[in-house]
Amino acid sequence: MRGYLNWMTGVALFVAPGLALAAADTLPQGQSGAAAQGVPVPDATISKAGAALRDVADLQEKYQPKMDSATPKEKEGLSAQANAEAVQAIQSHGLSMQEYSSVVRMAQTNPQVRQRLLDAANQR
Repeated sequence: MRGYLNWMTGVALFVAPGLALAAADTLPQGQSGAAAQGVPVPDATISKAGAALRDVADLQEKYQPKMDSATPKEKEGLSAQANAEAVQAIQSHGLSMQEYSSVVRMAQTNPQVRQRLLDAANQR
C-alpha cells in the first residue's frame, strides 16, 4: 500500500507541515473529523479523495529524500514547491482543500471512512 497509511500519523499526507496546518484551517468553524464522522461521505467524494491521496503520497515519496538532504534554506524552497504541487494535485481531482482535509480528518477517526478512502487510493 506504499505510503498511503503514513497520513494517519499526522494531519494528512502533506510533505510540509505548513500545508497540513493550512488545510486544517480551511475547515468550517466547529467542524472536525470527530464531529463530522456521523455525516455520510458520498462515494464520488471518497473516490476523488482517494485519488488525491495517492497523488499526494507520490509527492511525498518524491520530495522526502530531497528534504532529508537539503539545507534549511533549500527546505524552504522545496516545501513551497511541494505544497503548491500538493494543492494542485488535490484540486485536479475536483476537490477543494477543505473537502480533501475534511475527508482525511474523518478517515482518521472513522474506521469505515478510512477503509473506503484506502480502497479508493489503491485503485488505479
